[in-house]
Amino acid sequence: MRKLPPERWFPHIRSEICIYSTHTRTVRSGWTCGRHVHHMLFEINLVLEGTQTAIAGSTEYEQQAGDLMLISPMQMHDYQIRGHENATFFVMHFQVDDPLFLKLFEMNNKGLYTKGDPLNTLLVPLVENLMEALYEDSKSTSKLFLHLFTLITELQSYFEQESQGKEPNLRSELSYLIAKQVETLVLSSDTDISDASGDWLENISHQLGVSRRHCHRVFKQFYGMSPREYLMILKRQEAMQMLVSSSESIESIGHRIGYENVQSFSRQFAAWTGCTPGTFRRNHQDKVLHLTPLDR
Repeated sequence: MRKLPPERWFPHIRSEICIYSTHTRTVRSGWTCGRHVHHMLFEINLVLEGTQTAIAGSTEYEQQAGDLMLISPMQMHDYQIRGHENATFFVMHFQVDDPLFLKLFEMNNKGLYTKGDPLNTLLVPLVENLMEALYEDSKSTSKLFLHLFTLITELQSYFEQESQGKEPNLRSELSYLIAKQVETLVLSSDTDISDASGDWLENISHQLGVSRRHCHRVFKQFYGMSPREYLMILKRQEAMQMLVSSSESIESIGHRIGYENVQSFSRQFAAWTGCTPGTFRRNHQDKVLHLTPLDR
């Protein structure tokens, strides 16, 4: 160990890490997860048996048993079973407050890591350790988070090696900041989205010091959707989550996400899901909702 100075004070350090909607599941032929996006969550999907089609952005992958799929935050994705056999998978979503990790992940993530790929070989045993810790069902989470931190550390080290010589993507940083600003329109209790007219993107652009046109173009090029499309996805997912996890009235939920009257909200919700908010609440209350809720 190198010689240390006799005295040095270090800053206070606080970080948060959360795990969401972790589960194993067996699904039948014809099943589809549905096109969705997780805001600021990383996703790990490991096929245990069978084959599934993973769709990340506009790219399709055939994910077989032992193959690992890594989904970046804000990446539109879907899973489907197109063959005649059932498939079983393990999926975990986690959020970690580490901008460097996010940057490395977005710069280097290839999506699918098939069995035998160096990163697959590195991560799959760590994912299996996480699964074992979950199945132990211990009241203590220390062991679980130890396995997750180990996985994150190994993944970051691997991506650091991969990123050597690469130039950072400034567009990704701006797109991330735009996404966070859009998210506040839904998450902030001080923000009434119904008052956020067509000028909300103009306001975001002004805050970030870029033009509205540049803001729209950069976001769409990086995430494959417009800022407005992302806002609508957040509204939909927030409405679905609130309907199944809160006792708020449908009218109140509709107003919360920007609809002035319950009729407008009900029409939009039916266009999203094929059923009314009331029907959705009756069918899904007290059940697991696989769309991860927005952080509060």
